[in-house]
Amino acid sequence: MKKNKHITSVPLVVLEHPAAIDHAYDLFRRDIPLAVVSSQYSAVLPFMLGNNGHTAALVADVDDPNQLAEAIVIIERRFGRVDSVIRYAADIPAVAV
Repeated sequence: MKKNKHITSVPLVVLEHPAAIDHAYDLFRRDIPLAVVSSQYSAVLPFMLGNNGHTAALVADVDDPNQLAEAIVIIERRFGRVDSVIRYAADIPAVAV
């Protein structure tokens, strides 16, 4: 993956909880850079299709520390710092970007 020099940080959204999934789709539709991860390919596929280069979509088990760390390394090589991890409704910022 080629690093996007215009992006310096992104949220990492775990596609498990419905509120987090909805938040990821909202950011994606608004063309806001983000990274998504799921243990299921079918969950990340919509973020791969029609991707404009502002979204990293990875398959990894986020409950496995090694896989999560590897996913974060890949994302940070592409975009810069992972500035937040959004997994549950409580993790979603009160004021969306």
